[in-house]
Amino acid sequence: MERIAKNLLKTELWRQAARHFEMADQHAESAAAWLAAGHHDKAINSLLKTDDHAQLTALLLEAKRYKEAAKQARLWLENIDQAPQKRQSKKTVQALLLLAAALHLDQQSDQAITAYDRAREKLDQLRKDLPPITNGKNWESLATYGAMVKRPDLVRLGYEKALAAYGRTFNLQRLRCVEDYLKNVADDFYLVQELKKRRADWQPKSNMKKERERLWEVLVELEDDLR
Repeated sequence: MERIAKNLLKTELWRQAARHFEMADQHAESAAAWLAAGHHDKAINSLLKTDDHAQLTALLLEAKRYKEAAKQARLWLENIDQAPQKRQSKKTVQALLLLAAALHLDQQSDQAITAYDRAREKLDQLRKDLPPITNGKNWESLATYGAMVKRPDLVRLGYEKALAAYGRTFNLQRLRCVEDYLKNVADDFYLVQELKKRRADWQPKSNMKKERERLWEVLVELEDDLR
């Protein structure tokens, strides 16, 4: 009972925070608070007052509002096209795959295939030029797309490529990725056992090593964002 009461109090505090942020016209912060409180529709309404097309696309897909998700993905791509070339390459694949998923789920098959083909072409073009973390996230986007459109072959391909991209250098990203992989292949007993064995082998041997890995990855991501 005590835990339930604490959770209810926490949820109510997030709701109050969201309302305060709304009153201050801090819509991104309001959306984050609504999400923490479990109110996805209210978070979407707050984000519609921002230009965070990436998060809007993802949330609208979760809400099965596929036409709106496709619209936001296109706006996201327009913003990407206006960015410097290096910044374009980081998000284009992810935006195209979410657009393809929205169109596929909205039964706009021809447009979905076009968006998917563009994403795969871009993925192949960029993989030699991008840092491992960005490559890994792009491959994870393919796995996410596969999960949304019920393509287990793409789920497995995307996650395996992402794990290979992260490798030992970015072990914490690899561990985070394998957890998502496990959630998306829970029905495949033998693959789950294999992934659990890999996860155990990759665990840092000490908290100090884990903290060093975390600091290293934060610094690399920061450097990549500043390029």
